[in-house]
Amino acid sequence: MKEQKNRENANSRIDEAWFEKIACGDNEAFTELYYASYKQLFGFLLSLTKNKEDAEDLLQNTYIKIRNGSHLYKKMGTPMTWMCAIAKNQYLDFVRKYGKNRNTDFGEVENYVSEGMANVSDDASHVENKMILEYAFSILGEQERTIVILHMINGLKHREIAELTGLPLSTVLSKYNRSLKKMKNSIMY
Repeated sequence: MKEQKNRENANSRIDEAWFEKIACGDNEAFTELYYASYKQLFGFLLSLTKNKEDAEDLLQNTYIKIRNGSHLYKKMGTPMTWMCAIAKNQYLDFVRKYGKNRNTDFGEVENYVSEGMANVSDDASHVENKMILEYAFSILGEQERTIVILHMINGLKHREIAELTGLPLSTVLSKYNRSLKKMKNSIMY
């Protein structure tokens, strides 16, 4: 348990050499990759599915694909962009098979996002912050929420989000900025 906590608390920087090691059967490299990336990938999948159980299933499938396809990784962009592309493909397969958002549970997305707020205590201000965040996210559309979560929570660059979503960079930038303004305006009034 302590070892897992240490891995989770470690800098979640992904070492590109892990993919080559994983391709050669190195289980430790796969474990390190998992602990460095699972929170971001889960958040991304949760923003798409809006359902915790579906996001967990897709996360598992994503890591299976990453493990089996690690030999295909090429150094371009960031490893997280490549991994999110695999996750997105898993989600699209899921949508084709089951339909979009079978059991929408938007509250799960807000719970995940609010957990991502660093260094917030469990007092009344935490509850207030969570309520404000939930309200602010509720006014955004699905695409806007995804862009904000990918940038603010997962730390992806706007260019990477554009590649991942298939949107032009200018669209991602404008949607991100408009989303922040919407959230700010909704909180201010």
